[in-house]
Amino acid sequence: MNGPIPEPVVDIQVQGIRLSPSEEYTNSAHRFSINTINNEIRVNLTTGDQTQTLEPYSYHSTNFSLPSFSHHDIQSSLQNLLHSEEHWLCDRLVQKISTTAINSGFGDNDIELTVLVTVTYQRESEAERSLNVLRRMVLQGGIEADELKCLNMETESCSVCLKSLVSSSRILTRMGCSHVFHSSCLFEWLKRKNTSPLCRIVLFDQ
Repeated sequence: MNGPIPEPVVDIQVQGIRLSPSEEYTNSAHRFSINTINNEIRVNLTTGDQTQTLEPYSYHSTNFSLPSFSHHDIQSSLQNLLHSEEHWLCDRLVQKISTTAINSGFGDNDIELTVLVTVTYQRESEAERSLNVLRRMVLQGGIEADELKCLNMETESCSVCLKSLVSSSRILTRMGCSHVFHSSCLFEWLKRKNTSPLCRIVLFDQ
């Protein structure tokens, strides 16, 4: 029942500053520094509570230079600068860095670029991920109470709570085995067992 790991949300901000002659670097290099923040948010899907962890990384030890702002030169320099596990960011950074450099006057003046990358991972615990899968399963089987008449089930009871399926406005779910239950009853049942409450057919792999 493991769901896919959500893709991280990446926010990239690039600021270019055109340097005056008194500020220009002695070797006329075009330089930039980069900071990244690993912003991890863990969400409890039941309560909605969030736990946030920020892990900043700064790369400015040499404020290194580039011979040009061609995509190839930027890509090579980023791979040398970033940790190996963050090389996947390079493709996202190259275009923004190159565009900002050109718009800031690269070729006519020395410029300094500051790049801020915020990577946000929103992760679920294994238990919460499993519950989320169950919720989707129950919701996907949802039916209207009027459909019970077509199924000749308007007098049937929910085999979990033993109350009439149509005695209240509760949401109903029809599973792959064709049996119908109160959605809330079925959800609570499936948290404990992976079989249909009525016919005991296996509904999902644990």
